[in-house]
Amino acid sequence: MITYAKHEEEFYGVVKLSNGEELLAKIILTEEEGETLAFMQDPVGIQVINKAVDENKMMKAMGFHKWMQLSDEEFFIIREKDIIAVASMSKEVVLMYETFLTSNDIKLDNSEVRTKRRTQIDNVKGFLGKVDQARALFEKIYNN
Repeated sequence: MITYAKHEEEFYGVVKLSNGEELLAKIILTEEEGETLAFMQDPVGIQVINKAVDENKMMKAMGFHKWMQLSDEEFFIIREKDIIAVASMSKEVVLMYETFLTSNDIKLDNSEVRTKRRTQIDNVKGFLGKVDQARALFEKIYNN
């Protein structure tokens, strides 16, 4: 079982999933019904690029991409059995991560900030119910 802070504190974390993916996110680890869950906000995937500069030199770069490309969600729950390791981000990576997130923000005329990566949710599109309702539905599906 993954150990976690007693007060369920949020931290900047790196998660290695069992499918090999590495994610950066703001994370809260918590235990529910004997299973540890990782609540992840704004997860991003990591892409490493290697490029030969000349015969003797290799350049390595790192980029981020939105983890779930076709979703406007900013919050995901990952089960312990799908996680190999969890670690905290270094200060340098936190700065790069936050820069990536804020680079997707748009400043509006009235000083309101709206993100490009999120759509406005109304009762007609996007809104499917409350988190508690979704959790109950997922638990019903999972337990059957």
